[in-house]
Amino acid sequence: MLNKNSDAKFSIYNNPQLYDDIMWWKEDDISFWQSIIKKYNIESVLEICCGTGRIGIPLIQSGIKYYGLDNSKSFIEFFESKTSNYDKKKLIVADANSFNLDQKFDLILIGFNSLAHLLTNQSATSCFNSIRRHMHNNSLFGIDIFMPTHQLTSNIDSNKTDLMDFIDSSTQKKMNIIESTQYNQDTEVAHILWEFQNKLNQIEFMYNFEMRMFFPDTLNRLLIDSKFNIDHFYGNYQFEKFNEDSEKQIYLCSK
Repeated sequence: MLNKNSDAKFSIYNNPQLYDDIMWWKEDDISFWQSIIKKYNIESVLEICCGTGRIGIPLIQSGIKYYGLDNSKSFIEFFESKTSNYDKKKLIVADANSFNLDQKFDLILIGFNSLAHLLTNQSATSCFNSIRRHMHNNSLFGIDIFMPTHQLTSNIDSNKTDLMDFIDSSTQKKMNIIESTQYNQDTEVAHILWEFQNKLNQIEFMYNFEMRMFFPDTLNRLLIDSKFNIDHFYGNYQFEKFNEDSEKQIYLCSK
C-alpha cells in the first residue's frame, strides 16, 4: 500500500492507480474523439500525455492504430498492464516537448487539460513543433483544455474549493479533495494544492502541482506561429462554437 505521507515528493503522476481512482468520473470526452475519428476516417492516432489509457483503451478496443506517449514511466507501465494483448512498442515513455517516432499519424491529440502541464510558451511551442513533424498533409491535431476561470486567476477568493469525492482503492476509504490555488499573473501559472481529506475531514496527504492558464489569444498565437491552421474552435464536446461562456477550449487544426 502506498504510504503517501512518507513520500516527500509525492505526485499523482507516480501513482497511476490513485490517478485512475480520482478520474473515475471523466468519460464524456471519449465519444467526442470517437466522433472525430469517424467523421474524418482516421486510421492512426497518437495521443500526447496518454496517461493510464483512459482515452487510449477505448480507441484501441475500437480497432484504431493507436500510439500513446507520456513522460511518466509509471503511467505507461500501468497502461500496458491494462492492455495485455496490445503491442507494447506503441506505448512510449517520452517527453512531449521533444520526441521522434519516425512516423506520421492521421490524428494527434492532447486530451483533457494535459497541455496545461507545459508551463511556458517555449515548452508549448516545442511540443507543437514535434507534433507537426509527425503529421502528413491531411493530418489533424486536436487539443482539449479548460478555459481559465475568474476563480482560478483572480486570487480574490481565499476559500478552499470542495473539488470532488472518490474512493481510494488502496484503502477503500472515501476521500475528498479540497483545492486551493495561487495564481501568478506574470507567468500565467497557477500553483495548486490538493488536500486529501477522509470522512472526518482530516488531511491524510497533500499534493502540490502547477498548471498553465492558457487563454484563447495565447493559444491561437502559439498555434499560428507554429504554422498550424485552426480549422475549428469548439467550446464543448457537443461541437458548439467557442464563445465567451464556454468552459472548454477544443481546437482542431491542420498543417
